Amino acid sequence: MDPDSDQPLDSFDVTPLRKPRTPLETFKKVGVPIIATLLSLAIIITVAVLIKEILDKSYFLCGQPLHFIPRRQVCDGEQDCASGEDELHCVKNFPEGPPVTVRLSKDRSTLQVLDLATRNWASACFDNFTEALAKTACEQMGYESKPTFRAVEIGPNQDLDVVEIMENSQELQVRNSSGPCLSGSLVSLHCLACGESLKAPRVVGGEKASVDSWPWQVSIQYNKQHICGGSILDPHWILTAAHCFRKHLDVSNWKVRAGSDKLGNFPSLPVAKIFIIEHNTTHPKEKDIALVKLQFPLTFSGTVRPICLPFSDETLPPATPLWVIGWGFTEQDGGKMSDTLLQASVQVIDSARCNAEDAYQEEVTEKMLCAGVLEGGVDACQGDSGGPLMYHSDQWQVVGIVSWGHGCGGPGTPGVYTRVTAFLNWIYNVRKSEP
Repeated sequence: MDPDSDQPLDSFDVTPLRKPRTPLETFKKVGVPIIATLLSLAIIITVAVLIKEILDKSYFLCGQPLHFIPRRQVCDGEQDCASGEDELHCVKNFPEGPPVTVRLSKDRSTLQVLDLATRNWASACFDNFTEALAKTACEQMGYESKPTFRAVEIGPNQDLDVVEIMENSQELQVRNSSGPCLSGSLVSLHCLACGESLKAPRVVGGEKASVDSWPWQVSIQYNKQHICGGSILDPHWILTAAHCFRKHLDVSNWKVRAGSDKLGNFPSLPVAKIFIIEHNTTHPKEKDIALVKLQFPLTFSGTVRPICLPFSDETLPPATPLWVIGWGFTEQDGGKMSDTLLQASVQVIDSARCNAEDAYQEEVTEKMLCAGVLEGGVDACQGDSGGPLMYHSDQWQVVGIVSWGHGCGGPGTPGVYTRVTAFLNWIYNVRKSEP
């Protein structure tokens, strides 16, 4: 090469380097297509979810062969799917069943056992009573928790025979050769810690309530809409009214919301099964009781706790003070559902007064309970159905279930409630059948 040339010695004929992209150009070329793809996917997923929700509300998907049937044909008593899955997860009728041979008395929660030989009830003597016998007794009443028991002295008003207890085929029985009760004590049995709240209610009717006062109150909802109230009995079971489920018999769309005094966006729990008693055509308003079994057990806390079932011999004379709670309508023939839980102080009203000509004219049976304020103004209403009517002795008991009435809070027509003591046997049998 010419040494006098002004070209460098290492010069080659090369293409100049491309100018690097700016961040904006990179975003336009790479980021925009990614975002567009993600947005498209989000839109597709949203549309799919909406379509599924619309289909779920209006149609039911049968399998083998896959096809849709109208939602109204689900739980109508006729199999419209080839394998019958449209009638599988429905509200079930459960018969009243045989008598459970154990019960608890209001006399210090003492255990009583049915003597099959005499068909009379007898009090359990503390002699040779064991933890295994306590567990069997509680299982007969449908409890799965660990029971506690203690000896209590036989009182001067003891009117039942006092007998020693044994177990036979997972049931308690009276010993045939039962001698005297040497300990002089009865068995006081508690199957579950219940009926305790963090906060005592103030004695004012129709005021806002706190979940701390009523931690067993739940909202029972269909398609996210509040339909009825209910009471927690134990980690799996909710007590409510049968008439809540008359319009919607498919279990899958029912949910339970616990732990809040608001009806807002609080997590809801899926339902596994719903049980009611066969309808009574002679007294159509009777037997208004249902049990809801949750898919997963509740975790108890300060705001989620069970209420006690009443004792088998619990009696409530007229004027006994009671409480009723719910999110129901605040006015008859108008108003709207309350967003927050309300509580009211009421009292037992004599059934004869309730059945008078100017009231319910013999519609109130002995399996029902009247409660309210005779002059009116304080009462349960639509939306309160299924909720508890509560009595406090040593602990809170659910003695009634909000059932029916003429109007809300009118004079002379107080609320009518399902009497829970009349259905203890049914409650025990349902829970026993679903361990």
